[in-house]
Amino acid sequence: MKKIHRLIWILFFLFGLVVPTIAQQAVVKNRATLRQDASSKKAPIARLDPGTDVDLLEPGTTRGYYHVRTSDGTEGWIYSHNLEMVTPATPPSTQPAGGMPPTPPTGVAAAFSRDWEKRAPNQTTFSGPDGECGPTGDGGDTSTNGRKNRTDVPASYHEVTWKALQSLPYPSHAPRLLDQWTPQQIQVIQPFEGVPVSLVGYLVKIKVEDSGSGESTNCHFVNPEEVDWHMPLAEHAGDLEATAVVVETTPRVRKDHPKWTPTNLSAWVSSNSPVRVSGWTLLDPEHGAQVGKYRSTLWEIHPITRIEVFKDGQWVDADSLP
Repeated sequence: MKKIHRLIWILFFLFGLVVPTIAQQAVVKNRATLRQDASSKKAPIARLDPGTDVDLLEPGTTRGYYHVRTSDGTEGWIYSHNLEMVTPATPPSTQPAGGMPPTPPTGVAAAFSRDWEKRAPNQTTFSGPDGECGPTGDGGDTSTNGRKNRTDVPASYHEVTWKALQSLPYPSHAPRLLDQWTPQQIQVIQPFEGVPVSLVGYLVKIKVEDSGSGESTNCHFVNPEEVDWHMPLAEHAGDLEATAVVVETTPRVRKDHPKWTPTNLSAWVSSNSPVRVSGWTLLDPEHGAQVGKYRSTLWEIHPITRIEVFKDGQWVDADSLP
């Protein structure tokens, strides 16, 4: 009996070594200060904008502060009133509730095929006012950053319904860095990541990520021309941001599309006129705390390589806007 107990404890210990520990996630709800310790006596490390995801390093507070880690690995303390605890939502299944999905328009796929080609991303270096930024940024999730920073343009796209992207599966409660995922977790997303697709939706917002401390994918640059745009895309006009999928433009792609500006696209934000975006599918594991609040899934089109707007009864390439 003692040998059996000992074997159980050995197996338990080994299992604990190979399974990543998943920290409680939280989201910043007010503009917050990341501090060196649990007080306001020392100079702040950084400013964090609302919507920023962090991991809790300890379950409770110390003098009213939570000990946290940001997505780029920076550790510090945030006043508890500025954080909202989040329980990651259960990812959607591949089959929506209620039986088979409605028949899509002719030529538009209602579901992804596992056999669609998935081309490896190219590697580029971006030059901006703050300097040069390599293919994987300056840290963080280098595997995901390498996909975000691709600039290759597909020869053609698979036209899919909005729901086809939104309902793609991903493992629940997985770590925020892909290099911490198990092979079994990677297998869930591998058949669907890096596929060139095109889909129609309605722009809820255009968020130019030029505030706070920046993102690791762009080497923490914060000038408007050096950052990604987070663009919630809803299935129907008037749908809330929490129901949207996120599509993103990147500075590396956008430099070849000078007509892609918030001003030029503003007429299609919160309007009844749709847009059609095309680009590469990507699973962004860093934003699990935002699901159900700022998005409905971790699947994105990132980067966007083509934007079309519906104007005067026809699709118009955004590159031809005035």
